[in-house]
Amino acid sequence: MSQNARQLHQLFKIGSARAGNALANLGEPLDALLLADAGAIEARLWLAMGALDLWQRSGFQPASSPVSSPDAQTVPPAPAERLRPCPARAEALFAQLLRGAHPAGLLSEWLRLLHEHDAHLPARFLPNLLETAARQPRLRALVAPVLGERGHWLARRQAQWEWAAAQGGPEQRALLWDTGAIEQRGAVLREWRADDPAAARQALMAAWPAEPPEHRAVLLPALAVRLGPEDEAWLESVLDDRRKEVRAAAQRLLARLPGSQLSQRMLARLQPLLQVERRLLRSPRLQLALPAECDAAMRRDGIGASAWPGLGEKAGWVVDMLSAVDPRAWLEQFARTPRELLALAGDSEFAAVLIRGWAEALVRRGTDGLTPWLLDVAHWWISPKPALRGDVPDSLFEMLGAACRHDEQGGLSALVDAFPGQWERDASLVHLLHTLADAGAGSWPPPLSRGVLRRVESALPELPALTNAWTFRQLLSSLALSLDPATAVAASAGWHSAVPPESQWRDAFDTFFSTVRFRHEMILSFQEPA
Repeated sequence: MSQNARQLHQLFKIGSARAGNALANLGEPLDALLLADAGAIEARLWLAMGALDLWQRSGFQPASSPVSSPDAQTVPPAPAERLRPCPARAEALFAQLLRGAHPAGLLSEWLRLLHEHDAHLPARFLPNLLETAARQPRLRALVAPVLGERGHWLARRQAQWEWAAAQGGPEQRALLWDTGAIEQRGAVLREWRADDPAAARQALMAAWPAEPPEHRAVLLPALAVRLGPEDEAWLESVLDDRRKEVRAAAQRLLARLPGSQLSQRMLARLQPLLQVERRLLRSPRLQLALPAECDAAMRRDGIGASAWPGLGEKAGWVVDMLSAVDPRAWLEQFARTPRELLALAGDSEFAAVLIRGWAEALVRRGTDGLTPWLLDVAHWWISPKPALRGDVPDSLFEMLGAACRHDEQGGLSALVDAFPGQWERDASLVHLLHTLADAGAGSWPPPLSRGVLRRVESALPELPALTNAWTFRQLLSSLALSLDPATAVAASAGWHSAVPPESQWRDAFDTFFSTVRFRHEMILSFQEPA
């Protein structure tokens, strides 16, 4: 607490009757503001506390503050702004968001729109947003690009805002890599990998012997950024690290690396265990022979390190191996499409093992070239044996929703059209659509939005009989943040007649359309001149 703040707190303790003279010695421009105010002593005291708190949080230093030493330097002003100013209407809507008048998810969308507009946050919001992002790290990637020069300058005035000050170039990056907290060093290493993956890897290798094991486990996953064949040799050596978490991080990275030695070793172990069984007068199925043992070489590659609830130990070994092999290898191995392989696996005695292993392999590798696989898994999942649905994790559908957000190839539209009739009675299908809506950033394109709206509209007559009403309400909240707002607003007229005012669903749909209208207004506000 500064000397001025301590003085004001003392004045509150001794009473406002003795505060008159003391309030005249707080320094410019606070003195000028308070002397100009002819209000009561109490009002002036509260004004002083509020103004001083705001100025301190934004890095203000009074001109009359004593210089601590002859060598002390004046803080330089913020550089000239390079980004465009925020349009006035967009700024007013943002103020509403900060007051909590609309769903929290709209804050992220507003920040993305501001970045797309190549504009910066208004100065009056900087302390609030820096403080909010300090408490909520997930917002930092959205806030940092729109801080502008003043925002980055301001971030260097407060220790808790260092995450934003790190945008200061190679010198700042080197300083944080050498002296920062482990979370800051991990963030710096990821940025470094994006710019120069070889130099970042060399820096990590040089620091590796002195890093505590818990720091190694935090830093190593940064190599996922621009992971390449040149990283493999060192990662192979990390498989011998003494710390389990470090070995697991290296195993995951090597499994993601196309054509890695680890993936090839896993494929060689699996090939003798998997065979297509051809049955007389019946469709073929995929047969699995469980491995007899798990030797030291298998354990080094991560086999047996994971727990797979509901599966036996040896079945878990197979999941570990399958998850480390690129799923495209099986298309070549069995000369079948993903959907045909899934059908073969679905008839197997070990269907849960095969499906879970392939799903985990897809999740590990992301969406690079694997979107057709993801879509085929989703189509298979819509109508499988219900017991097998749990073997596909939600994270796979989150990846699919992000990869197909703009639906360029119509994959998501085809998936939504494939939903069976009365799909809203199946809580799993409602949850699937909810997961797809929550994934990724930005609005779905109008054709996909229209298709989803048609499916929801077809469910309106069934709403009174729904047993999973809470799940469907969750879906409406997600769709309000994902549908193209102009398309959704255009649909609102027909829905009001389908959901009468006395319906228990009317408030949910009123909230839904209130949100999409506000999103529509947000988008239009950024088209206005600043």
